[in-house]
Amino acid sequence: MKIAYSVIAIAFAAWLLTNVDQSLFGYVIPQIQTEFGLGLEGIGYIISLSFVAGMILPVGIGVLTDRFGARLTLPLCLFVSAVLVGMQGLLTGLYAFALARILSFAFSAALSPITNSIVATAAPVKWRAIWVALLQCAYPLGWLVSAMVVAPLIEHISWRSLFFVGFIIAPIALILGYLLPKDMFGVATAPSRRVESTTARPFAALFAPEFRKRTALLSLAFFSYSGAVASTAFYLPTFLHEVRGYSLPDAAIIVGSGYGISVIGYLGSAVVSTYLLPLRTTIVIWNVLAALLVTIMIWLPTSFWQDFLAFAVMGIFYFGTAAILITYVLESFPDDMRTTAAAVCGTACVSAAMALFPTIVAILVPSLGWQVTFTAIITPCLIISALATLSLKGADQLFRGT
Repeated sequence: MKIAYSVIAIAFAAWLLTNVDQSLFGYVIPQIQTEFGLGLEGIGYIISLSFVAGMILPVGIGVLTDRFGARLTLPLCLFVSAVLVGMQGLLTGLYAFALARILSFAFSAALSPITNSIVATAAPVKWRAIWVALLQCAYPLGWLVSAMVVAPLIEHISWRSLFFVGFIIAPIALILGYLLPKDMFGVATAPSRRVESTTARPFAALFAPEFRKRTALLSLAFFSYSGAVASTAFYLPTFLHEVRGYSLPDAAIIVGSGYGISVIGYLGSAVVSTYLLPLRTTIVIWNVLAALLVTIMIWLPTSFWQDFLAFAVMGIFYFGTAAILITYVLESFPDDMRTTAAAVCGTACVSAAMALFPTIVAILVPSLGWQVTFTAIITPCLIISALATLSLKGADQLFRGT
């Protein structure tokens, strides 16, 4: 079990670090707009193109990981992503800056299926949901670290200098790759129940008759849920700045702290789905509560501490859903196609939603305003995700014991 826990720790560190550097873009959107003369729609296009790349690259990386192992792909993706984040602090041309952002995000997104699959395989079966949920906590904690340590520096240094954090993370990626045990080349391809040679053709196996419906419904659930999150993910600091009138550092504190507190939801959803309710039922409940609470967060707060509390409580369910939804995917497919399944049903659908919805938000906000736009998009998306999950009755957790 020592090797298993070391693998989990390395996966957590990789996912935490990549979220620290990727979150920086969201905190400096106003400065980027001023620097390059961009409107909100222009920022939306950069974000959307980032997710288009993040939809395509992780699928290929997922197939490579299922075939050759995470010891090769994890440090590669983290290193390249971090270097490209650092380059955003140096590039002065709009197109070069945008390209660095787009590619850095794509390699960062590829770390999601890699880290999820190795944790699912390395963790004890009984507590798999909890360990996968712990891994998901690296996402809000990455935003928290960035908000508490990096974002406040905006007032004292150039906004471009914030991106140099990527150059610090890049060598750490190589160390993490070295620390992964050598047998990680096979950790994602352990023998399991399979559909004709899934190790050789894991992508095609997802659409074989046995898995086709499951793949489609899980993809819809992830796409819809991610559409809701994508509508707010990069815009929350700007929303709080423009609608509530907070300074950018204060907005960063609300968002970053809210992400940190939402860890309760990540772990809570895993505990509930492990000991109290079926995984599918927990996902539905978390989605419905998120729909209600995010609407309250958008409309009701009138002070800093009300916003702080509303965002924190909402985040418990809004972001906590991701922890158990990815577990649902990992337990619905055999080991030798887990990374590919996580890449297709999870990361690719997340990226597809995030490529589409930020642009929709950017187009609608000028005419509808932030609050109406958020409400019109988020609630329907969360309900659709809940309904798609309900439709999977009888097709879940088939491979929990593998």
